[in-house]
Amino acid sequence: MTISNEVIEQIIRDAGAEFDSHEIILKIAQQNQRSYVAELAALQTDTPFQTFHSMLGKRIKAICEQHGYVGEASRSQDIFGHYSNCVFWSRNDDH
Repeated sequence: MTISNEVIEQIIRDAGAEFDSHEIILKIAQQNQRSYVAELAALQTDTPFQTFHSMLGKRIKAICEQHGYVGEASRSQDIFGHYSNCVFWSRNDDH
């Protein structure tokens, strides 16, 4: 993948103590537009956004858990403005 875990990790750090996965995916798209579009285009599926965002969600989960965030099921607006399932992440400021 051209969007590295280090890039995702930095976006998570910048997000602070509370955020949801939709917010992180939006920041990834905004800050890494060329790589984001390239990764979408490389997917051989009729649902490239859903597929890619699911892949990003799994990577976000692994990084968040590694850094002491706790996730809970939530819903918020996705990149298309539709309300859909996501994970709300939070952690103590002790980390």
